[in-house]
Amino acid sequence: MTLPNVPPAEAEASADAVSIGEASRQSGLSVDTLRYYDREGLLGDLPRDAGGRRLFDVDMLGLLDVLVALRRTGMPIEQVREFSAHARSGVDATRAGRLALLREHRTRVHADLAQLNADLELIDWKIAAYQAAEDGQDPPPRKDNA
Repeated sequence: MTLPNVPPAEAEASADAVSIGEASRQSGLSVDTLRYYDREGLLGDLPRDAGGRRLFDVDMLGLLDVLVALRRTGMPIEQVREFSAHARSGVDATRAGRLALLREHRTRVHADLAQLNADLELIDWKIAAYQAAEDGQDPPPRKDNA
């Protein structure tokens, strides 16, 4: 994602900018969470309307989608902040840092998925064992023989 290298608060708000309420609706995040992200520095200097209300343009909504995915998959807020700052800078020199953060996070997500799949297999086996007991049958063998 390449964003202009002009702090949004100093640039004029684009015509397609939306309110925090609309950004909340589009992102699925609560208004309070969007305010938290803003306070934590994840969103940079958001432009504001004449009443001082935050405005979210198309680029910010796109970045927000990425930030939500990173948080939902367990990336620590400090790393999300670092990724966001690099992405908002629009500087090609930060691309390697963004790439490294994403690759490292992807490795962790794959490990988490593998563990979740193993846990799900155990839960499925336990359901089958209880169902077999309900039906007066022997439980099925576990795949890992544990």
